[in-house]
Amino acid sequence: MPTSEPTAATPKSIREIIALGYHVKSLEYLREGWKTFKRYPTGFLGFAMLFTVASQAALTLGRVVGQLVGIVIQVIMLAGIAMVVWKETQKGPTRFTDFFPDWTTLGHLMVCTILALLLVITGLMLFIVPGIYLMVCYMFANMLIVDRKFTPWQALEASRRVVTRNWWGGAGLTGVMMGMMFGGAVVGILVLGLPLSAVLSLYYPDVSLSDLPFAPAASNVVVNMGRMIGIVSGGMLGMGLGAAFAGCMLGIAYADIFGLAATHHQGPEPGG
Repeated sequence: MPTSEPTAATPKSIREIIALGYHVKSLEYLREGWKTFKRYPTGFLGFAMLFTVASQAALTLGRVVGQLVGIVIQVIMLAGIAMVVWKETQKGPTRFTDFFPDWTTLGHLMVCTILALLLVITGLMLFIVPGIYLMVCYMFANMLIVDRKFTPWQALEASRRVVTRNWWGGAGLTGVMMGMMFGGAVVGILVLGLPLSAVLSLYYPDVSLSDLPFAPAASNVVVNMGRMIGIVSGGMLGMGLGAAFAGCMLGIAYADIFGLAATHHQGPEPGG
């Protein structure tokens, strides 16, 4: 029996989406995201791995700055994956360079991420619940910047208004995506990390945790460097795979709920 392929819907205005409502079909998005991933697995996985490693390497910049840079990198990664997902749904020729947004869009993504983090952190400080609410609400902001060329604030507000219309559906979708990334890391550790760590432990010495970056200075725990390298490598590979799946899923979800302005001559006006 032939299976239906996802197609880009006509873009809907923000007002129309809020007025008519929508359904969040997480399992369908997961299934269609997997189909899209299989069309270009080396590209999706390679791009996700590149940015996953970069986001972890950013931690060397310091606790606060490193985490901020790492989150920005992850947001850019999801936006890049979504762009290729949309191109794949149109069956257009895909190149690895298609994952990378232009410089203007890149700047807007960075500003949007910083604004979102400030608002979410402020919300978390105000009895936690407002922060959780905003964390889910901003899930489509980067998609709106890439697809409809919204400004950072327009994207944050449009995403918040739309997700608020079906917040629990958005929360469920967010949970599935986070579960995929966490689950990918666990599987990567079990399948690759542990066997690799057993081999590397034969060639690397034991070290004190106090000698490693970001470890407590007074720690007396001794670990084998080879085991740590193996486990971290497996976890990062699994996390990259999970992030690739999650990005494909998010791109499909956005196309279903908002429609794709990028595939039409002109998208709707912000907030219209």
